[in-house]
Amino acid sequence: MTPPPPSPARTPSHLVLVETTPTAGFKIVAEARALGHEVTFVAHSLDPYLAAEGGEEALRLPDRLLTGVPTTDPGGLLDVICTLHRKHPVHGMLALSEGHLPATAEVAMALGLPFERAAVMRRLRDKHAVRELLAAAGVPQPAFRRAVSPEEAVAAAGELGYPVVVKPADGFGSLHVGVAHDAGETARLAAAVCGGRSYGRGVSGSGVVLLEAYVPGPVVSCEMVTVDGTSTPYGCVDRLLAPAPHPVELGGCFPAELDDDVHEAVVRVVADALAAAGIRRAHTHTEVVLGPDGPQIIEINGRLIGGYVPTMINYVLGRNIYHDVIDLALGGSPTPSPARGAGCIRAITAPSPGVLAGIDAEAARSAPGTAEVMLQARPGQAVRPARDNFDRLGFLITTAGTAAEARKAAEEAHGLVRVTVEDGAGRADGPDSAEGGVS
Repeated sequence: MTPPPPSPARTPSHLVLVETTPTAGFKIVAEARALGHEVTFVAHSLDPYLAAEGGEEALRLPDRLLTGVPTTDPGGLLDVICTLHRKHPVHGMLALSEGHLPATAEVAMALGLPFERAAVMRRLRDKHAVRELLAAAGVPQPAFRRAVSPEEAVAAAGELGYPVVVKPADGFGSLHVGVAHDAGETARLAAAVCGGRSYGRGVSGSGVVLLEAYVPGPVVSCEMVTVDGTSTPYGCVDRLLAPAPHPVELGGCFPAELDDDVHEAVVRVVADALAAAGIRRAHTHTEVVLGPDGPQIIEINGRLIGGYVPTMINYVLGRNIYHDVIDLALGGSPTPSPARGAGCIRAITAPSPGVLAGIDAEAARSAPGTAEVMLQARPGQAVRPARDNFDRLGFLITTAGTAAEARKAAEEAHGLVRVTVEDGAGRADGPDSAEGGVS
C-alpha cells in the first residue's frame, strides 16, 4: 500500500504516534496539532496513561485513539495501521519509546514513509549487538560481556573486574540497572534481569544480561539528529545521577558545561558510534561517560531524549525540538540551532517508601528562575526512593544565563518541594506500577 507523498511539516498531514511516555510524551501531540496536523495515538492499553497525573487531559489531545493494538508486533501493528490508512491516509510515523521503535519502523517501511531502517532499530534494541559493532569499528567503550544466567554473570564479572555495571541487554528506563562490587551483588542484579521479562506497554524482555566494566567519570548525553547519514548535534546534557547501586537520572543541564576540546571529543565519538550502528535518519540520545581515557559510549537510543528534558531544551533553544521530530517524520531535514542561555531539570522523588499523600510544589513554581513544574504522580499510589526512572514523581525546570546558575536555581527550587509519604508498602519493581517517563 502506497500513501500520498510525504508532506512537508508546514502542510497539514496525518501522523501516527505509537505509544509514548505518560503525560510528557503527549507534548509532541500538542505541538503537532498546533502545527495543523492530525494525530492518531496507538496503544496496547490506555491504563499506564490514565494512571498518570494529567493522563485524561493528555489523552484528549490526539484526534483519535486506537487501543488494544499489538504495538510491538510488526505484523499486527501493520494490519491496524493499514486499516487506518485506507480511511485516513498516513503521512508519518512517530515513536518515542525504544520498545516500540522496531515495529514502528517496519510499518513505516511497508508504507514507504520516512523512518530509520527497521534492521537498525532492531539492532539498537540489543545493546550487546551494538557493543560488538562499536568494538569492530574501534569506537571507545567499556569492556563488556554477555550472560544468560546469574552464574554466567558472576563469571563474566570476574573476568571484567569489579566494580561492574549490570543491566538488561534490551532494557530502558534504568530498570534493573545497577553497579555491583562483588559476586553476591552481581548475582542479585543478574537474577532480576533474567526474571524481568516485561517492561510494560506490551514490551517483552529477553532476560539477557549485559555486564560492563565500570568507568569512573561524569556522564553526559549527546543529542543529535541524523539525516542521510550525517549527524549534527543539538548539544550535550550533563547528568545528576543517584548514588550506586541504582544510578537513576535525577536531573541535568543543557547545554552541559564542557571545555571545547571535551565537547568536540564527545561529538566526534558519538558521530562515529552512530555511523558504526548504521544510523542514517533519526533523532538519537547517546549516553557517554567522560572517563580517565576520554569519552566512552554507554549506550545509543534511537529516539529523542525522553521525559520532560525536551521541554527544558526548548526553553534554551528558543524553538521547539518536537517540531524537528515531526519534520523528520514527514521527510524534512531539520537543522539544530545554537543554544541561548542554559536550562536545568530536576526530578522530584519520594524521601521514603510508602503511599504518596501529596506533593506541594507551589513555592517552587514561584522561585527565581523556575520556568515550569510538572507533576505526574497521583496521591494514593505506592512510591519509594528512586531505584529506576519510573520512581520519579515529577520534574521542575529552571533557566538562567549559564548552566551553573540554572543548576543553583534548580537546587533551590527543589528544596522548596514538599513530598508527603504515608506509611505503607512501597512500589514493587517493574514499570507497570508507576508512571515515570524515560530519558
